[in-house]
Amino acid sequence: MKYRYDFDGKKRKKKHIIIFVLFSFIIAVFITAFLLKESNNSFISKTSNIVIYPVKIVSNALGSVFKNAGVYFSNKEKVNKEKENLENEVKELKAKLLESNSILEENESLKKMLDIKKTYQHFNIKYSRILYREHDNWSKTFTIDLGKNDGIKLNQAVVHNDGLVGYISKVNDTTSVVTTILDPSSSVSVVISTTNEPAILQGDLDLKSKNELKLTFIQLDSDISIADMLYTSGLGTNYPNSIPVGKITKIVNGKNDINRYAIVEPCVDIKKISEVGVIIN
Repeated sequence: MKYRYDFDGKKRKKKHIIIFVLFSFIIAVFITAFLLKESNNSFISKTSNIVIYPVKIVSNALGSVFKNAGVYFSNKEKVNKEKENLENEVKELKAKLLESNSILEENESLKKMLDIKKTYQHFNIKYSRILYREHDNWSKTFTIDLGKNDGIKLNQAVVHNDGLVGYISKVNDTTSVVTTILDPSSSVSVVISTTNEPAILQGDLDLKSKNELKLTFIQLDSDISIADMLYTSGLGTNYPNSIPVGKITKIVNGKNDINRYAIVEPCVDIKKISEVGVIIN
């Protein structure tokens, strides 16, 4: 077996020793200079300060960096805290605003109900809010928050401060469905204000989307005019008499007087109301 001398390993080991000795010497010089920088001997003191001057520069630079970093993170934490506080304040203000709006809406709703009560004070009325509306191509109905438990029955008249809305067409324990006068299945016996003559007001499939009604069965010799008001006649079982229903906005003449009809605008804008009254008796 041949022995091979490791010259490269020896060189590396020697290099490491030299680096270690040199580094130790430099550290020793800096330590010595640091210890002697306050020496009474001016030469030694000046020499020591010259030696440690680079260390001072690096030390001051690092100190400044760490100080600025500390200030940065401190300010960032402060900004984040202020941001969080502002976000919480905004949430509280939004909640208060929603609460205020809710109170205003409640007050407005109560005011409208009070107006209905004043208008129909000679009737026994229960007041209700509209829960939701049906939106389809055929019917015109909505659901209210009163039902059997509140004394609501089928065919009771439903009104608004401005006039007739419709009738109760379905009753549950706590809710009811109102079929409005705009529904194509609906018809109301009315009298014309200027002539005091009867006619029939009907919902129409083509007119309901325009919030309009069709007046038919007009007397042959009835002298009707634009802006004539219509009121319930009291005939039938659904509606008491003298409730405002609508006004004539257009008269359509056919080939003869039998085919004559009129377009009527309801007194109540049914698409916009949110409160109604149900006439109990």
